[in-house]
Parts: sequence; C-alpha cells; structure tokens
Amino acid sequence: MSSGQTLAQMNLTCMWLEAILYGINCILFGTCICVISIRNPAHSKLLLGATSFQFALATAHVILMFVQAMIAFTSTMNTGVPGGANFYYAATAGNRIFLASQSMYFLNVFAQELLLIWRLYIVWNQNIKVCIVPLIMWVAHCVTASIAVALLAPKHTDIFSHTFRAFALSGWSLEMILNITVTTGIVYRIWRTGQQTAALTTWGTFKYKSTIVAIVESGALITVCTCVMFFLWVAGHVAGLVAIDIAMQVATMTPLLIIVRAGLKRANFSLKVGTSGRYSSSHPRSLEFNAVTIGDYPMDITSKYSTGGSDN
Repeated sequence: MSSGQTLAQMNLTCMWLEAILYGINCILFGTCICVISIRNPAHSKLLLGATSFQFALATAHVILMFVQAMIAFTSTMNTGVPGGANFYYAATAGNRIFLASQSMYFLNVFAQELLLIWRLYIVWNQNIKVCIVPLIMWVAHCVTASIAVALLAPKHTDIFSHTFRAFALSGWSLEMILNITVTTGIVYRIWRTGQQTAALTTWGTFKYKSTIVAIVESGALITVCTCVMFFLWVAGHVAGLVAIDIAMQVATMTPLLIIVRAGLKRANFSLKVGTSGRYSSSHPRSLEFNAVTIGDYPMDITSKYSTGGSDN
C-alpha cells in the first residue's frame, strides 16, 4: 500500500475520478442516442442496445461505490474502530457489494470486447473467419475473469494469493491482447480500403485518416487503463484492484466516443456537401461503419475494382 494514501483514501480518490468520468459518459451517452436516432445508421438497434447496457452497468457501479463509501465511513461498526474504513475496504473477500461491483465491471468489459469483435466482423465484409481467434480469446477471458471473481466469494480469501493473482493477471493479459489484436485488424482493413480508394480517385488522397485516429484513440483508452492495472497488480500493489472503479467508466466511454465522433464527422461531411460546389449528387455513397462515416466509397466496390472485377 502506498505510504502517502491509506486504502480508504485511495478508494475515495478513485470514486471521485469515477464520478467525473461518469458525468462525461452521461453527456456522451445522450449525444450517442441523438446520433443513433437522428442519423439512423445501420445496425442502430444493436448499437443502442449495447451502449444502453454498458451505460446501465456504469450507472449501477457508481451507485454501489457510493453505497460502499457510506458503509465504510458512516456505519457504527466501522466508525467505532480506529481505521475502520480501511479495514472495511481491505475485507474484500465475501463482501457482496464488492463482488457485485467486480461482476459489473467484467460484464461491461465483456460487452465492450464483443462489440469490438462485431465491428471487426462488419469491417471485414462479415467474414466470420477473421473473428474466430478473437472469439476464442474472448471466451478464455470470460472464463478466467469469472473464476477470479468466484475465488473472492468465500470469506477469509486472500486477494494476494497465488491462485487469485494468476487468474487476475491472465484475465487482464487476455483483455489487453484482445483489444490490441482486434483494433489492429479493424485499422488495417480501413487503411487497406483507404489505399484502394485513393488509387481509384483522381486526387489520390487518403480519406480514412480521421477514422483510424478515432478508433485507435478510443481503443487505447481501455488498453492503457488495463495495462496500468496489470503492472500495478504484478508489483503487488492493491491500487491495481482499486483502479477498476476508473476502468469501469473507461470501458463504457470507449464505444461511446467512436459513435459520437462519427456523428460529428458525418454532420460535418453533410454540411460540406450542402455548401460546397465540389460535391455533387452523383457522388458515390459513403461507407458507414458502426455509425462511422469512413470514406466516399464502400469497401465492396474498392475491393472489387482493386482485384480487377467488373460490374458485369
């Protein structure tokens, strides 16, 4: 434990940061609803359901954190003992509120990863073969993380035990590898399509740079957060477990940022079409990827022409 902060202080700090991130997620979620309902992108029902599920979990998690704080600092059982709040937060094993919050975090991450794999499936023209390995890693992550949470259910369980540490580190390792692998696959597909689109146009410019940046930045949020928790836990620091409160909101923020930035880009594109003489009504329709307008030519067209196909 840090010499500068007690366990109770660390939990209060993380709860404060989580509340700030949750406020940002409220704004992002409201904007996301507007983008999905007004713009009416493809797969809008799936996106609405997935983001609503994650936001509901994030909301419930914030409530549980405040409930824990009230118990830790106002319960007579804890206030009557010196350092009672620290002892309460340290007694994670068998704590139902703590177990519920951990379960919500993993459910949120599972949903975020599954949505990421779905994006990979859509971008690769619904080719299920590219999703086989990510789905295997996703199942492995679900199993290891669920076992780690189950190990904390019995009372008097040591969170620094070899078994729990092994499953916790394995789960975080799979989460990092999965996010990096799938994000790389999505970015590569978009980059390759952008190169093919540039070859078909007279101006030869790469059109998908902003989309790639948005996906990489959003994916990097949860990856960096997981990486920090992983190395803190490797070092045997309890802050790696406390930081899950922040990671919960970051996992919710990741897909919301992509959709919101996509809506802003599409609105900007529509404004240009309406005000600039460079665009005409005969211009090919843009490609929508998870509410993201990523270019001026659909992938099936660019793939066909790059391989020498024809319309006949």
